[in-house]
Amino acid sequence: MTLPTTIDLPSIEDNQNSNDRDKYLKDLVKELQGMYESLTENINGFIRNDTEVDQAKWTPTLNGTVAGTFTYTTQVGWSVRQGIYTELFFDIEWSSTTASGNIYLELPYKVTKSSGKPFVGAVQYTLALAATYPVVVINAIPDTYRGEFWICGPTVTTIQKAILNTGHLIGSIRYIGLEDE
Repeated sequence: MTLPTTIDLPSIEDNQNSNDRDKYLKDLVKELQGMYESLTENINGFIRNDTEVDQAKWTPTLNGTVAGTFTYTTQVGWSVRQGIYTELFFDIEWSSTTASGNIYLELPYKVTKSSGKPFVGAVQYTLALAATYPVVVINAIPDTYRGEFWICGPTVTTIQKAILNTGHLIGSIRYIGLEDE
């Protein structure tokens, strides 16, 4: 949610008698409380939106360009939303999958539109990949809910990461989301 640019308060002209004025003042207080909550969430950071659960927790989910299921051994994530800025932290390990193609992380908020891929995050990955692919990054793909994993290094062409049957990815990414979520 972004900060409001206008303030829409209840009109006092419609409240002529004392009962109406009491209602007006209650409505006004409620509106101001809502505005204050929005301001503090945007300034302090908005950590998910379900008050029934630990608001910081987010369950990271992997998928492939050919859909399938993952058997997770670790699936821990945190999501912090500050205005339209989203910061994610994840630790995902899987022991098997039926998915195939290229691997990606399902993001909790849609990434803003962009003509490039400016939102890149750091990833720590399964040690078995280190010799072949010295660097794995996550890219938040504009106008989607996808965080794609890409491999690069001095001796390899930068390409999307194909799914392995087992793996472990730990990382973080910060991106700009849409304002109306």
